[in-house]
Amino acid sequence: MTESTHPKYRVGLIGCGLSGTTHARAYNENPSTVVVAAVDPDQANLDQFCQRFDSVQGYRTYDEMFANEDLDIVAPVLPVSINADAVVAAAKAGVSAIFCEKPIAASLQDADRMVEACLTEGVKFACGDAFRNLSQYWRAKEIFDSGDLGEIKTINLYDSTAEISGGGCQGLSLVRLFAQDADVDWVVGWVSDDPWSDDDQRMGGVIQFTNGVTAHVHEQSVAKRGIEVIAESGIFYSDHNSFRIWREVAQLTKTQPLQLEEDRDLLPQSDLFRTSYDSEGWRVTTQRTADSIQSIVDSLDHGIDPRCTGDNMRKVLEIAIGLRESHRQGHQPVKFPIQDRSLALYPRPSRWLNKKELLGESQYAETFEVIKKT
Repeated sequence: MTESTHPKYRVGLIGCGLSGTTHARAYNENPSTVVVAAVDPDQANLDQFCQRFDSVQGYRTYDEMFANEDLDIVAPVLPVSINADAVVAAAKAGVSAIFCEKPIAASLQDADRMVEACLTEGVKFACGDAFRNLSQYWRAKEIFDSGDLGEIKTINLYDSTAEISGGGCQGLSLVRLFAQDADVDWVVGWVSDDPWSDDDQRMGGVIQFTNGVTAHVHEQSVAKRGIEVIAESGIFYSDHNSFRIWREVAQLTKTQPLQLEEDRDLLPQSDLFRTSYDSEGWRVTTQRTADSIQSIVDSLDHGIDPRCTGDNMRKVLEIAIGLRESHRQGHQPVKFPIQDRSLALYPRPSRWLNKKELLGESQYAETFEVIKKT
């Protein structure tokens, strides 16, 4: 973590539900940020949030918050259906940075207007409490960038998620990271259910990047999970918990396989699959969320892009839509960029809609026990 010399960045949160509360705690635990305002049209949600964070000023609309607060960071933690409008409004309000949740949007045109609004206004735009924000992945990328393992040739993504955009945007973001965020040349793909549905679903296929890197998306559920990056003389593999690198130690002849040796203990494990609670009953913030918050802080402190940008998530959405469009076209290659920006991929109702309306008040209240033990 890079220590900031700037006074604490003032954060305005939009959405005071389960995920919003988790984000707020992570901001308040970071030495460089503090949540000063929050928005939720649901008065019960807003009251509970302001009670838990007693220094926060509550508002029913984000327009009201923008009119009354001097904010550095706006954090929309919202259903996907209303995410685009909130991000665009925040960009136009003159804030310095926006960090929304994933997936970025359903349609390419909504993702376009979000990214373009932030570019026009000079706003740092991050999207997603994502695996891509974990510092171990960036350290692994530094090792590849050093040339020690030769050029990256192939990436395997073992991702059996039933939602290639909702949860699968995590893995596709990592594919793009290790492909040096190169543009996509073409994709060939298939879906698990109905290619003519606009609903999110399991997908697989091949992604060809313009820099020559080829990625394979394995959609079947198998013993291996995560991402495998294969270079000329080394391999990196991670299941998002452990991070392992093998290096070439010998090759007797060109016809024999490389002899690889693991470089042990090079990268520490994450805490992604561990759940613990502090003395007050709050779930301890995971490294992924802490690293995600630190990424937006670093982007402001140093004038750099966040690790998982809105533009990245826009391109991830385009990959997912491209895989489906390939199936619709008889598994023919789909060239990028996709010209029809009205194409969309709608996430599951739990991501698209308000969770309280979806679950009902009683069941919704029970979900908070995940982050706060009473």
